[in-house]
Amino acid sequence: MAIPITFDGVIASVSADAPATYDASGFADAGVTYTVIGQLINFPDIGRVYTDVAYNSLDVRGTRHIKGTYEEPEAALELGVVRLDGGQVILKTASDSDNSFTFKFEYSNGEVDYFQAKVFSLVSAGGDGDTTRAITANVRVDHQGVVQVAA
Repeated sequence: MAIPITFDGVIASVSADAPATYDASGFADAGVTYTVIGQLINFPDIGRVYTDVAYNSLDVRGTRHIKGTYEEPEAALELGVVRLDGGQVILKTASDSDNSFTFKFEYSNGEVDYFQAKVFSLVSAGGDGDTTRAITANVRVDHQGVVQVAA
């Protein structure tokens, strides 16, 4: 039986190239060139969230719940600042763009997550003498979601 892994060793990458198709082969195609995003400090929560549509029918005392629309919530990529890092340069470009960018997360066990997202902000974090300079890239995953590839 396989056991869960930690986030140690995860490699986050970004590309301005769009995949030809929104599936594993499209994202892995040679036409999509990825650049590693250096100094990833914290891994974001990613996953589809559905709206709870609650209603009360007169013939049933209890509230009923159905799944409504969904969204891919904002994901915060926390990074140690290295202004010449190629991945961080692309994130800066993405934050100034209305276009979607392509992301790839490679895990230590060989699994990969791919998605397209818009970078809505790139914010510098404050701190003190014992704080590493950091930025947070806030990304919104495309409505098509995350493509998960097993190892």
